[in-house]
Amino acid sequence: MKLYYAPGACSLSPHIVLRELGLPVELEAVDLKAKKTSRGGDFREINPKGYVPVLEIEPGDRLTEGPAILLYLASLKPGNDLTPEPGSRDYFRFVEWLGFINSEVHKGFGILFAGENPAALERLQKRL
Repeated sequence: MKLYYAPGACSLSPHIVLRELGLPVELEAVDLKAKKTSRGGDFREINPKGYVPVLEIEPGDRLTEGPAILLYLASLKPGNDLTPEPGSRDYFRFVEWLGFINSEVHKGFGILFAGENPAALERLQKRL
């Protein structure tokens, strides 16, 4: 497997899960502004959306979107302590939280990189 990541981006969560589960992985950094991989490749050929994370399961077989990648990784080691039992009510609550964090909390952190924006900061505080 290969994880395409960018320092300081949300690709940190699958990186942590890979390490926590002890799964072997090759890492390739991405310059998101230039859309280039650390090996000089055009990242848009890897992910036309142009952002990380991307998990390449095998050549040409890629997953994008943090929650999908996290759930896939957890499925590789059944009985891990990272997720509730798949199919259980707690599991679906877990998926609910992944969706909320991905759609509502994650986007609010952009203010940390975009300068002062009191209204956006207030929205983020409410969500947290």
